[in-house]
Amino acid sequence: MSRTASDGTTAGESASGGSKSDATQTEYERLRTKKKEREGNAEQAEILDVFVDERRVVFTVGFEWTTDAERLVYDLDSDRDVLELEALAESQSFDFEQVSFLEGETLTVVYAGGEWVPEATLAHVEGEGSVRRTFLTELRLLARELARSPKALRRLVRVPRTMTTKQLILAVVVVKKLIIVALVAWLVL
Repeated sequence: MSRTASDGTTAGESASGGSKSDATQTEYERLRTKKKEREGNAEQAEILDVFVDERRVVFTVGFEWTTDAERLVYDLDSDRDVLELEALAESQSFDFEQVSFLEGETLTVVYAGGEWVPEATLAHVEGEGSVRRTFLTELRLLARELARSPKALRRLVRVPRTMTTKQLILAVVVVKKLIIVALVAWLVL
């Protein structure tokens, strides 16, 4: 004896019909996901959860076009990841220390060959961004690395940061002339 549901279908009909539509729904979602996951495609994502640990920060982001969530993991021991987190927090008008407050915010993410990357951090991702921004990022990373080095090197890094623009230009001119004199001396001797 079959029971009739409130919508007029029997229990057997709703079970088979439901699984058929569920399979169609998941296949449709999978096809839509494949369409969205094209290199360079930008989409809006909502930050569903922020996990902050002593060693890493994990964002769980969700899209309106899929039920699957993506995880963006940042290692706090990596200078590049910290730089990316700073850029991400700054793009949402937060300080780096307030990264946990990003939960519920909406951000633009770009598909970059196998992973979703926040658009604000795209310049800091290796192999992405313009040449100029990549060069500036590498310089910032080098400065951070040198800042953790012995005291003499830290002073050397601190000097250009405290120089005025005029002093910096003069220093570049003097260094160029010293290099030219050294090259000429090397060629002559």
